Amino acid sequence: MSDTTTATQEPRTPLDRTYTAIATTSKYLTFFAIVTMMVVMVVEVFMRYLVAQPLGWNISLIENVLMPGLVFLGLPYAYAVGAHVAAELVYDRLGPRSKRVLDWFARVLLILCSILLIYAGTQITVTSFIAGDIPPPLSSEILIPAWLWRTFLPLGAGMMLVLLFIDAVRPTNRRGGIA
Repeated sequence: MSDTTTATQEPRTPLDRTYTAIATTSKYLTFFAIVTMMVVMVVEVFMRYLVAQPLGWNISLIENVLMPGLVFLGLPYAYAVGAHVAAELVYDRLGPRSKRVLDWFARVLLILCSILLIYAGTQITVTSFIAGDIPPPLSSEILIPAWLWRTFLPLGAGMMLVLLFIDAVRPTNRRGGIA
């Protein structure tokens, strides 16, 4: 017996492999951020209530490093799996031509937003690097340079931009999801 899905599967192109690699990388970075937040908070509860020695750096790590990583590095995966807001009730009732126009309009808007996020994120990262920004004294015991976590915005937006461009050139039946 042969598997029908394997027999009808199209050959994977370099674009498909690139798309899948970016989306998968984004997925695992997001997973890592969520699991790390969970572990840090469990350790903080243990240290605070059972040992009476709170960590002191956990909130700074979560709000400055892990949350931005979760949000910005998770953008490409959210786009790839279609986990974005959609008005399917209206969209599904439109004709094919209207759907194509709206798809391209949405893609152009996403491309413009990605470019603006890359630009703004790069400006913020470079400014933080030049200024040598670190968390303010007494706010945290973990001294991670601010430019390091500020790279998450331009990196995530850049990865999403690549996915948008790949979707723009791939055949219509392959868009909107991980191949």
